[in-house]
Amino acid sequence: MSRRDQNKFPNFLNVIRFSLAFFLILSSSAILYSTARNFQSARLLADQSLENTALALSSSAEIALRREGKGTDPDIREIFSDRVVAYALIVNPKGEILFHTNPRLAGSVLPAEEMGSLGVSKKASGRRIMLGTGLPAYELNYPVHMANGATEYLRIILNTTPADRIVSDARSMWWIGSSVLLLLWIVGILFERVLTRSIKLRTELDRKKQLAIIGQMTSLLAHEIRNALGSIKGYAQLMDEKLNSTDPNKTALSSILQGTRRIEFLVGELLQFSRDESFKIERIAVIPLLKDTIESVVSGWNGTWKFEETFPAFANADEEKLRRVFINGLQNAVQAMGGIGALTVSVHQNGRWIQVKIEDSGPGISDAQKSLLFTPFYTTKTDGTGLGLAYSRKVIEGMKGKINLDNRNQAQGAVLTIYIPKAGE
Repeated sequence: MSRRDQNKFPNFLNVIRFSLAFFLILSSSAILYSTARNFQSARLLADQSLENTALALSSSAEIALRREGKGTDPDIREIFSDRVVAYALIVNPKGEILFHTNPRLAGSVLPAEEMGSLGVSKKASGRRIMLGTGLPAYELNYPVHMANGATEYLRIILNTTPADRIVSDARSMWWIGSSVLLLLWIVGILFERVLTRSIKLRTELDRKKQLAIIGQMTSLLAHEIRNALGSIKGYAQLMDEKLNSTDPNKTALSSILQGTRRIEFLVGELLQFSRDESFKIERIAVIPLLKDTIESVVSGWNGTWKFEETFPAFANADEEKLRRVFINGLQNAVQAMGGIGALTVSVHQNGRWIQVKIEDSGPGISDAQKSLLFTPFYTTKTDGTGLGLAYSRKVIEGMKGKINLDNRNQAQGAVLTIYIPKAGE
């Protein structure tokens, strides 16, 4: 996969995530706005219903009272017999109760504070109140203009249970809306996860297909080169053996043989990378293997090194292939530092992984190099093949592990991190 294609998928994922987030936020805002408006409309409708009912009953009572000689007590009681009416009363400006739905209170005098709250105004006014029993109610104070020109005052108290039921049903919409929002976000997040995983799997599949094609081509070329190289090397060795040590052609043949050995090494690298790997997975002790590898690589190196361990580490891996990965990582670190430097190797337990870190104090990795580090045949060394890291990644992933190369956080240099599946106890 080309570098352009590698960069395309993250950008595509970001576009999908942004679009999905925008859709979820827009949908959530619409649901919340609709639910709030519905709840507000339900409250207004309930209050309007109470007010209309109270005004209708008050108007009917006023008409009955204005029918001179016909507005009898039974007529008024019939008007206020509706179950929605908690109680009703009519008083004159002096506070004398002329009518009460509780006949025992008729003829008594309304307390001054009650008379004040009645409001001897010229127009009706209503409000929600709380009865002494703790139940909610709606109160309407209504001036009744009698046929003789006198003014009496009607107070009607309505039970709000039917209207409150409307508000309660509207309030339950908040729970429904919240549930819909929660479900919407869960589905959205799951969709993003599934899509991301699908794209990553597709990217990985494309990468493996290209590596398989590269491997097939490399294997074919390597075998052809090895066959031709064998003949060249054989004739060069034969001629070298026949020439005297003082012959000037001896130097040329030495160069030829040195070149063939270099080509043999490259061919070996190509064949090792291109072949299908089979793994002998077993429980291995990581620390002894790592220590032995470190000592063999740093032998003769003038830098300093240290090894950090905190526990016995056992992993499920192919020992020989893991050794090659360690050798490649250690050699890269030593070569990056030159003749001197500080090498740090540590082993940690990270969940279900045994984590091995190889840190160097070299120049580190540039941003331009990061996306190409594990690409086959990409190398920053003059004599490198660009297959070391690619082979390491192939082997580690074949053993169900992970590998990553990045700059150190707290100091100059690079750190190679290898994750190997931890062996069971």
